[in-house]
Amino acid sequence: MKLYHNIRDLLLDWGIHSKPNNGNIHIFRIEDHFEDKPLAFGPYQQDFFELTFGIGHDADITIGASRFNPVQASISFTPPYQITSWKLHRFHKDSLGYMILFRPQLLGATLDKIDFYKTYPFLNLHTAPMLFLDDEQQTTIVDLMRTLHLEYNNVGQKGHETILAAYLTIILEKVKGLFQTPANLGFASRIQEIAFRFEVLLKDQARYDLKIPHFAEQLHISTPYLSETVKKVTGRTAISILQEYVILKAKSLLKQTDSPIGTIAESLGFTEATNFNKYFKKNTGITPGAYRKLP
Repeated sequence: MKLYHNIRDLLLDWGIHSKPNNGNIHIFRIEDHFEDKPLAFGPYQQDFFELTFGIGHDADITIGASRFNPVQASISFTPPYQITSWKLHRFHKDSLGYMILFRPQLLGATLDKIDFYKTYPFLNLHTAPMLFLDDEQQTTIVDLMRTLHLEYNNVGQKGHETILAAYLTIILEKVKGLFQTPANLGFASRIQEIAFRFEVLLKDQARYDLKIPHFAEQLHISTPYLSETVKKVTGRTAISILQEYVILKAKSLLKQTDSPIGTIAESLGFTEATNFNKYFKKNTGITPGAYRKLP
């Protein structure tokens, strides 16, 4: 499974040439680059964000362990390191789609990944990765994406990147409003911030062979303090949350790849496939092989 570290490489594998002047964003109209014929891609991962609007696309899309066929108007979200694959069957008449690939750096040099997840929580792994839109919502999102697309291609204008950042911010804020998330997303205490940063680390690094002391070291705190903090904030142990992320990643790999179970086990930090089988069954109630066969 390929991990893309820059937007241009992913676009090239799709046969799309990006503009060389900006590595933090690319937006394109899907119908301009993909023909109305069967096409499959993935599974893959990326270390940037993907935001896609589509209507009239007969496609099977898998984001993590969730599968969709979004013929009706929808918007989907893929955060960094999420496992994604898709298979396009055909375009319906008058289909329309836009995809935005971007990095938070476009929105400000001081906005790191932690701040970005806090500001736009719908991009977290545990949020539903697709939202279906009514007619009014669809019109709003399409108008904004169409404008962003036009501005993206107007390379010579003064303040080009500032304008792109402004329109992307508006789109993200509109989507956040659709999720009706709380307006105040700040941390009420230091322990809430630690628990949040712990979970963000897990999004990138969850493996069976990485233990809680590994994450405590990265957060520059003691292992007992991390464990106590996570328990206070979430009501769950740090180990149980780590296990959940390992299982989420395992489910994605089982559903989206044809890799042997032994290969998946190794990628998740298991020294033996049998240990992975026991671990997976203990946490899900079924074996990895049985889960892979589920519809």
